[in-house]
Amino acid sequence: MKQLFSSLLFATAACAAKLSQGLTQTQTNGLSTWGTLDNPQFPDFLPSRDGPTEDPWENLNNQRRDNDPYPEVPYTGVTRYYDFEVARDVLSPDGYEKNGIFVNGQFPGPAIEANWGDWVEVAVYNNITGPEEGTSMHWHGISQKGTQWADGVPGVSQCPIAPGSSFTYRFRASEYGTSWWHSHYSAQWTAGAFGPLVVYGPKHIPYDVDVGPVMLGDYHHRDYFEVVEDAASNSTDLNVYAPWSDNNLINGKNNYNCSISKTNATCVDNAGLAQFRFQPGKVHRLRLMNIGSAALLHFSIDGHKMQVIAQDFVPIVPYEADVVTLGAAQRTDILVMGDADPDQTYWIRSNISTNCSNTYTSMAWAVLSYEGNDDIQEPTTDSTDAVKEADRKDFLCKNDDLNKTVPFYPQALKEPDITTTIQVDLYTNETGHHLWTMNNRTQRTDYNNPLLLLANEGNFSIPDPDWNVYDFGTSKTVRIVLNTVYQSAHPMHLHGHSFQVLSEGAGPWDGTIVNPYNPTRRDTHMQRRYGHLVIQFEADNPGVWSYHCHIAWHASMGYNIMILEQSREIENLEIPVYMEQTCKDWDQWSKHNVVEQIDSGI
Repeated sequence: MKQLFSSLLFATAACAAKLSQGLTQTQTNGLSTWGTLDNPQFPDFLPSRDGPTEDPWENLNNQRRDNDPYPEVPYTGVTRYYDFEVARDVLSPDGYEKNGIFVNGQFPGPAIEANWGDWVEVAVYNNITGPEEGTSMHWHGISQKGTQWADGVPGVSQCPIAPGSSFTYRFRASEYGTSWWHSHYSAQWTAGAFGPLVVYGPKHIPYDVDVGPVMLGDYHHRDYFEVVEDAASNSTDLNVYAPWSDNNLINGKNNYNCSISKTNATCVDNAGLAQFRFQPGKVHRLRLMNIGSAALLHFSIDGHKMQVIAQDFVPIVPYEADVVTLGAAQRTDILVMGDADPDQTYWIRSNISTNCSNTYTSMAWAVLSYEGNDDIQEPTTDSTDAVKEADRKDFLCKNDDLNKTVPFYPQALKEPDITTTIQVDLYTNETGHHLWTMNNRTQRTDYNNPLLLLANEGNFSIPDPDWNVYDFGTSKTVRIVLNTVYQSAHPMHLHGHSFQVLSEGAGPWDGTIVNPYNPTRRDTHMQRRYGHLVIQFEADNPGVWSYHCHIAWHASMGYNIMILEQSREIENLEIPVYMEQTCKDWDQWSKHNVVEQIDSGI
């Protein structure tokens, strides 16, 4: 396997990609400018109502490690407004023409930008037709304190937005850094309903240029519902219920070898690659995010060293890397010095780990050039250092070692009030269907009865054990131990919180805690195959929160629990009346239309 992986990384540029673009930007990515040199550079902060101001975090930049700015979210008095129309369209991101679900006709979708402390208001219009289906939007990594109903998970915090209806999300940008937004209705986001979310805040490490989001992810040519059907099927073929992706994209672009396509769809080999530009001698921030459905990715830039400065929304002590590894939904911010030959061009690579993920096309390519170089030629660079590093990290399907990813602002570990151990396994039921179980239970959500709204009414009886609810009572500090006895690795995401990672490793947890004085913190972390993952969080956010694997097909097949947090305090939440109206709209629509919920629903 290592030999195969290395050969893929060393694939010649002539075989991998050409700079000629066989399709227009409108044909590949719709109304989006992602992946082009016309895409605007990102600022250090957004102007206030009265226009540009001084850096609002001037006194917080380059903070000492003993002076964490996070505990006090600033009050800005500013709301950033966005309108999202969710609808079907036909695009060819990699040259293969397919029907997808996009926001504002863009693939990837538009960036949400805010300053730390701003309010963000997003009006979402469900115009999905041919056929109609529900939708919802999740703001990944936002804690939603005080706006728990805006988390966007149907059956958990809200009813789906019915076709022809709209819903307005309003939440505080209470975390700063790099994230993304995506549909949380089944695996709908994998059809194209996603985009970046950038919250500008203090710099703990200086840099010159914000290049902005670099969205990485596997890509399927089939309709997402067909892929869910395979994952939910009773096939005995592992290659069916563990779906294979067709390609791998960078900012919504890559080329595809049309000769391997199994359909007669319109296909162009050289659709075009994403391009990025550096300024000579400047330090650049790249906001990497894995927005894909399942794949573990290795990211590298030929001829350039990377310095890792943040994971998810958490600043970390910088360290150098030849390769950055991201599981599905994870984000890593890096700094890169523009110190290479400015007259040359360089390959940017995002490689799907074929040891951890199934794909027909593992390598995504993009082109890096420098300002002043107007004659952009196909790169001839190689990736020797990246091959060595990726080979070392690949087999276990894991993130970088916990002793390397140290939060810049320390938070010591507390003693937990409660510890829950959950065993994860893949189960084949009596009808031959494959389900993920957590302590022998699988999860299925009820779109018409969101648990948050029931709890707010004082109804804490769980009518269906398939909701897979964990009520930790009044516990303030919660520890969860996940042990998996199956071969798959899982990027585990907790809503409503960032968590401390106490341990991850082979086999069941033996009680060892890595760096107890300042454990890794983030909102998504890899649980390696046949291994354990131990997380801990402060239960200071009354609500109902999902803790699930972010591989779309695993979440679809029930890999999720609902955490009922500080249940009695949920009754005191003042949930807006429009939440009830959204459920009435969904109830009305679902009474007269078939809701094809063949999976967990999230």
